[in-house]
Amino acid sequence: MDEKIYTLPIPRAIATGIIFEAAEKFGLEVDQENPPEDAFDVRTDLPIKDYVPRIILRGDSPDKLVAAQEYIYTKHEEWINNLEEWRKMRRERFQRKMRK
Repeated sequence: MDEKIYTLPIPRAIATGIIFEAAEKFGLEVDQENPPEDAFDVRTDLPIKDYVPRIILRGDSPDKLVAAQEYIYTKHEEWINNLEEWRKMRRERFQRKMRK
């Protein structure tokens, strides 16, 4: 019996902590996409382009991947919405230290 593996590429802008949290929660495997052949110099093995691989989630069920994708996007949206509050709190804390 051959098991089929499904993949879900995640955009580069998503925080890796959220991705790993979702992978653990839904039992998925985390991997990176393979670089294109022209991303590295053959002689020196140094990168030619500014290549950043995307994270890929792998699983045996498309339902798990869809649920993980919804979870990741929801968590990312919450993180973005609370980012300004965190910056404000951090700025106030810094200003209090400077006043002393």
